[in-house]
Amino acid sequence: MKDYKIFENITKEVLDSVKPGDLIKVNDWKKPLKVIAVSENYFVMARKLFDKWEYSVCEKKPWNGIRHNAMIGGKFHIGTDGWVFGSPTWLDFDCEGYEFDNLEASQAYINSFESPEGEMERSFISPRNAMPISTIYIKSI
Repeated sequence: MKDYKIFENITKEVLDSVKPGDLIKVNDWKKPLKVIAVSENYFVMARKLFDKWEYSVCEKKPWNGIRHNAMIGGKFHIGTDGWVFGSPTWLDFDCEGYEFDNLEASQAYINSFESPEGEMERSFISPRNAMPISTIYIKSI
């Protein structure tokens, strides 16, 4: 855990301190993901394994439900996005799926999670595989 800051009391302020390039481990992860893009209420982190991207989105707002799958009300969560066939944002950048080495497309992707004013609040993280953050390890690069 050399050079990682460890947080067990997860707050919006802690999550707001995350910036592109940081390495993140959550709960019992052995390998970190690198933060690619950050918006007001979300950040996406990813790593490439054998030519495929592994990614996770962190929602910097506590979930306002009670309990659903592993999601717990009042907690901050991470997981993949809720798009069934993939985010359409990548099509605007002529990407073959999720390509986090395209920083402009990655920023547009995470910005697309921000709700337009007046839209009903909802989570963009898939409840099928989301998990609450109990501990977060942040290594600033």
